[in-house]
Amino acid sequence: MQSNSRLVLAIASMALLGYVSGCTNQEPSATLSTSTPKTTETVTIKENNRSITKLATPQPQTSDKNNIASGSKKAIYLGDIKEISNDTCGKSKVTYAYGETPSYQVYVCADEKAPDRPRYYISRNKDGSGGLNLEANDYNPQKDNFIEFNNSGYRYILEAPTAQNPEPAVRVIFPNGKLSEETLLRYLDRSNAAKFSSSAKPLEYVLQNRQALGVCQDEFRDDDATRGMGSKAFKISDQKYIVQIQCFLAAYQGAFEYVLWIDESPQPRVIPLQFDTFQEPKSGEKPQKLTTRAIAGLPRVNVRSQTITNFTKFRGLGDCASSSVYKLEGDRLVLKEYRAKYTCDGEYVQDLPLIYP
Repeated sequence: MQSNSRLVLAIASMALLGYVSGCTNQEPSATLSTSTPKTTETVTIKENNRSITKLATPQPQTSDKNNIASGSKKAIYLGDIKEISNDTCGKSKVTYAYGETPSYQVYVCADEKAPDRPRYYISRNKDGSGGLNLEANDYNPQKDNFIEFNNSGYRYILEAPTAQNPEPAVRVIFPNGKLSEETLLRYLDRSNAAKFSSSAKPLEYVLQNRQALGVCQDEFRDDDATRGMGSKAFKISDQKYIVQIQCFLAAYQGAFEYVLWIDESPQPRVIPLQFDTFQEPKSGEKPQKLTTRAIAGLPRVNVRSQTITNFTKFRGLGDCASSSVYKLEGDRLVLKEYRAKYTCDGEYVQDLPLIYP
C-alpha cells in the first residue's frame, strides 16, 4: 500500500521539474459588470395586500449565463457587527448582518424586540446612485448559511462565509432565472468566530495527530498545507467531516490525503479514506486497478452530493491525463467513474476515454 502512495506522490512531485502540471476542471465563468447607472428608479412592492413605493437598486448587466464577479480574489474580512453603526437600520432596530462587495453595501436588520430574526434588507450602491429597501412580514429570510429576501419574483441573497463556502457573495436571482452576483469583500455578524471554528476542530485534530494517524507519511510540507487548495474540513453532518490534508504542493497541482472525522466520546474516530485508480497498462494489457491513500491533482469536494472529483495531468502539455469521481458510502469512498488518456502524443481529446465502469 505504501508503494502505491509513493507512486501517486511521485506524480505530483514531477511537477516541480515541469513534467506534470495541473489545470482546473471548473466551469468557465462569465464576467459580471459592476457598473451601475447614475439614475435611480422606484418600484411598487406588494406586502400583505398593501402597496409601498420604494427606491430600487439598478441591477448590474447580466447575460443569459450565470455571472460571476470579475474582481480578483481576496481574502474576505470577517468581523463583529459592532464595527459599524446602527444608523442605517434606524430606531427600534438592530443590525443583524452586513455584507460589502466592490459595488454594494448590504445591511440586514431586525426589530429590537426580535434581534435574532432578520426582517429588513437594505442595500446601498457605493457610487451613490440609489438603493433598495425590503421588508419580510410573513416569512423568515434566514436559511442555512444565507439570508434570502423575496420581492415580486426577485430573490436577494446575502451568503455567510463557511468552510464549504469561503468566498460568499451577494446574489440577485431574476424572475427569468438569470443570476447576478458579486463576491463579498467584508462580512460582519455576531457569530463569525463560531461559524469558522466548527470545522477548525476536525482539521486541527488531524494536523496535530498527523503522524499518529499515518497521514502524509511519505512526504509532508507544513507550509504547503495552507497554500494552493490547502488543507480543509468539509462538514457532512453535525458529527461527521471529510478532512482534506494537502501533503505538499507541486508546480500546478498538489498531493492530498483524506480522512473521515467522526465526533465520538471520549475522543473522535478518524478513518483513512482510500482511492481506487488505474495504472498505465503495459503494451497489449488492460489498465490495472490499484488502491492508494494519496491522490495527485486538483480534487474538489462536493458536500451536497458527498463526492470527490479529481483531475490529474500526466505532463504539462495536458495531452495525457485522468479524471475520477468518488462517492462517500458509509465510511469508504466508492469509485464511480475513471477516465484516462495514457498516451502523451501531443493530441488532445475533449472527453477522456472511459476506463471504469
